[in-house]
Amino acid sequence: MTDPDKRIDDDWKKRAQDEKAKIARELEGAADPANDDAKAPPVEADPLFPSLVQQIAYPALMALGQIPDPRSGERMLDLKLAKESINLLSVLEKKTAGNRNPEEDKMIRDLVRDLQMAYTQTAEAAQRSVTDQASGNPAE
Repeated sequence: MTDPDKRIDDDWKKRAQDEKAKIARELEGAADPANDDAKAPPVEADPLFPSLVQQIAYPALMALGQIPDPRSGERMLDLKLAKESINLLSVLEKKTAGNRNPEEDKMIRDLVRDLQMAYTQTAEAAQRSVTDQASGNPAE
């Protein structure tokens, strides 16, 4: 039933698979965010960004007692205010990801980490103080 003069091209399957794989690689490359970063121009520093970050961080530092209130000169402890300020910085960090230069990236990442650690340490110390007072052991 086969015609001996008919030529069958068995190579077409391999070429179709190769073409399909090539297209898949190109599509994966276009969807890969790492490739977008490689092609994106470097992000310029915004001179207002550090000021914005400091304005959000300052209340957290005051609320943790790290710096005195400029109006009263006294240190305070307000864990709720500190947590809200730290959360605002975290949101800013996430929403500006990819739009910061390396210095800005390091600044906000380090500041959020440091404030989170300070918050945890201060909250634990406050809890120990409350526990000590409740048990009748005055804090030293």
